Amino acid sequence: LARKALAADFRTIDPRSARVILAEAGPRVLSVFPESQSTFTVHSLQRLGVEVRLSAAVTECDEAGVRLAGERIPAATILWAAGVRASPVAQWLGVAHDKAGRVRVNADLSVPGFPNVFAIGDTAAIIDSKGRRLPGVAPAAKQAGRYAGKCILARISDRPAPPPLTYRHMGNLATIGRTSAVIDFGRVRLRGWLAWWLWGIAHIYFLISMRNRLIVAIQWLWSYVKFERGARLITGTDSMHQYPSKLNTK
Repeated sequence: LARKALAADFRTIDPRSARVILAEAGPRVLSVFPESQSTFTVHSLQRLGVEVRLSAAVTECDEAGVRLAGERIPAATILWAAGVRASPVAQWLGVAHDKAGRVRVNADLSVPGFPNVFAIGDTAAIIDSKGRRLPGVAPAAKQAGRYAGKCILARISDRPAPPPLTYRHMGNLATIGRTSAVIDFGRVRLRGWLAWWLWGIAHIYFLISMRNRLIVAIQWLWSYVKFERGARLITGTDSMHQYPSKLNTK
């Protein structure tokens, strides 16, 4: 974005001079991937010009920058990607939850104390039949949703409940940059250009309807060839006063 897509968008600043620092509190990035994939990711980021700081936790964060492992780093733009809190369902119901606020559900995904209430997806802390905690990804939510549906259908039909949920891990995919990604399908591990293409194909495949798939594929191909991004935003009161005719308050 800084060195290609936004390079010619400004008259008074040069986005190519941006300094990008990636801070990771743990010993390696993409910790859910094998260590070799994490190492490849760091090298790929460094080739892009990113400074990678491992085992470095952010202890302060304000409008002027951050304090990282005891060092003060001035920054006008801070992107926080250390996770989010779950919806406050556990507080509404007054039930047990984990540190992220997710409801600790029963084996059938019902909420303790509320047998007719089921929790799935990011709002639930689910442990499957093998003792594994389900990750906060779409495939896990879809599997939990199908299982909850079976439990509800069994109750309505007065049939025995299905056996406890067993999560089927579909693999991990992560894109690093232009033509670079890592994929972990268990025994099959890919990285680089081929992994990047498979990452893109997988994301397009799971879109709803062929029309959306074609539109997104064409847009991605155009952005890839032209180094363009579709959105530009002008913010700040100075810009608003300078270009009042371009604003629409309705």
